[in-house]
Amino acid sequence: MTTTGSHLYESYPYPAPGAGADPINDVAHALSLALVDGDLDGWRVLDAGCGTGHRLVALALQYPGALFTGIDLSEASLAVARELAARSGADNVTFVAGDVGSPPGEEEFDLIVCSGVLHHLPDPAATLRSLTGRLTENGLLYLWLYHALGEHDRMADRELVALFAQGCEGGADLPLVRALGLSLSPTRYGSAPPGAEGDAALRDVLDADAYLNPVVRPLRFAEGAKLCRDASLDWVSVLGVTGEGAGGLLDLCGTTRLPFHRTLADLFPDEGLLARAAGWDNADRLAAVELRLRPTGFSLLAGKGGSPAACEEWVLGNALYRQAPRVAPGSGGQSDHDARRRRYVRERLAEPLDGVLADARERWGAAALGRVGEAVEMAVGRRPRVLTDPRQRPALLHFPGLPAEPWVSPDRYPELLRFATDLERHWVRIRDEADRLRGVRGGLEGYVEGEYMSAKFQGLGGSDWLTTPLYEKGGVPADVAEHCPAVRRLLQEHASLLSGDVIVSRVEPGARLAPHVDDNDYKLTLHLGLRIPDDCFLRVDGTARAWQEGRCLVFSDAYEHEVWNDGDTAREILLVDIWHPELSPVERQVLNQVRDVLAPASEPEVLEHT
Repeated sequence: MTTTGSHLYESYPYPAPGAGADPINDVAHALSLALVDGDLDGWRVLDAGCGTGHRLVALALQYPGALFTGIDLSEASLAVARELAARSGADNVTFVAGDVGSPPGEEEFDLIVCSGVLHHLPDPAATLRSLTGRLTENGLLYLWLYHALGEHDRMADRELVALFAQGCEGGADLPLVRALGLSLSPTRYGSAPPGAEGDAALRDVLDADAYLNPVVRPLRFAEGAKLCRDASLDWVSVLGVTGEGAGGLLDLCGTTRLPFHRTLADLFPDEGLLARAAGWDNADRLAAVELRLRPTGFSLLAGKGGSPAACEEWVLGNALYRQAPRVAPGSGGQSDHDARRRRYVRERLAEPLDGVLADARERWGAAALGRVGEAVEMAVGRRPRVLTDPRQRPALLHFPGLPAEPWVSPDRYPELLRFATDLERHWVRIRDEADRLRGVRGGLEGYVEGEYMSAKFQGLGGSDWLTTPLYEKGGVPADVAEHCPAVRRLLQEHASLLSGDVIVSRVEPGARLAPHVDDNDYKLTLHLGLRIPDDCFLRVDGTARAWQEGRCLVFSDAYEHEVWNDGDTAREILLVDIWHPELSPVERQVLNQVRDVLAPASEPEVLEHT
């Protein structure tokens, strides 16, 4: 940012004048669809020219396992950014005052975001070379730039402002812009910023940025790609475009089924035209896209070395140039597998999930299903996945509007308190009946089986975690009903609270269940201690607790949790999956159907072929 430009933003912090506006999710949403890794755990991310931090905070909330740094010359903007981060609970981000092209220190970054900045710089090429020098050897760069075709009329308006500002002391100002009848549409670059309607202060900020910044250089796709090539980046792809009231991601190869990806066939449906374009390279295809759409802005994703391995296939299909060979993604670890499972949900399960919602709305009405609908929209990628608590990391489905807390006291919910009290009152009978059932069945079952579970619980032997199932989706199995009368009665009396597994869980001495998260945050997990040795603990979100025989612990398994048994004997508990008590009966019924639709996302072939 030029010094004069930075002074402008001291008076008009951008993109929002105060921390009361919500974080802006457009960059976070685009990256969530472009990157294979759904968590970015351990990544170091720089936002070069973060302004008031509304996009950076959205990123920090979406990726709580990553570390973010925002740099900007405007102290007024940074003051808003710090307040916004504190208000939003984004404790994984720091802000630094300085030149965007010269971040302090020598730290390298896995991802650099530079949104809406380069086109305001007198020497964008030099700044980009400086930034890419701070990327890791496989680092990624995200850029958003004004587009020359769609911004032609605004450039003419800026020239008109400059013409009338000649000879005026202090140069152009907002009163002059207003006198000329100019004002930037709040939807010029897609959807309107939060709170744009009727917000005079926000209108001033948008108009100052649009008409008073001394440097604005819109670009074409090829010019943006040349900047990246000259900065020694190995490849660059066009991610998406923005225009008046609309925006979308591009998919030149048609590799994804997401509704907001636009293909060449969407823009040129005539079969004769498509036949003529069949032999074109991506440079010609993308030229046709920009000439047809004349967007006001566009986003690029570029990178070094093996960075293509971090990207979805459709991203690489939009490449304007690519010099580095793609490296196969690494295998192993829950994070990698869950990223593939989420992609499978987005690409294969959106239609059946929509069917579940349509049937449910017809039966119960749309008002009863608002939160379920939001959860599904996030799961299939139609809206950004913004977690209630950034420390939560449900692998597949986030359910909005529920209290987010690692440990839950049964006293808060009468329904849960009654269940926990009954379990604690009968814990000895539960333990004895489970022992009897184990003898009838001839032993216990291994819990960790298959590629996904092995990745999720790395280092755990097949006999380290054993179980005795007590409940199935259809109800209490026949042998449990026969040999475990107290268990049967308890489960039948509290059936409305049961959401999944009911098992006796046995962890052998010396075993550790690696840190992991489960698929959703609409359920809680209840543990009733049955046989508890010393030196045996459960850690949830940084707080470890010991079980007690005959006592219940309740927690959210959407938070990272782990178990270790350093005792001399096996640890045995009753493990019960329960609905979050604040879910309505209708929401529980519909989520049962949603869970059935999502079940294929855990099948082995999903991990092998996605």
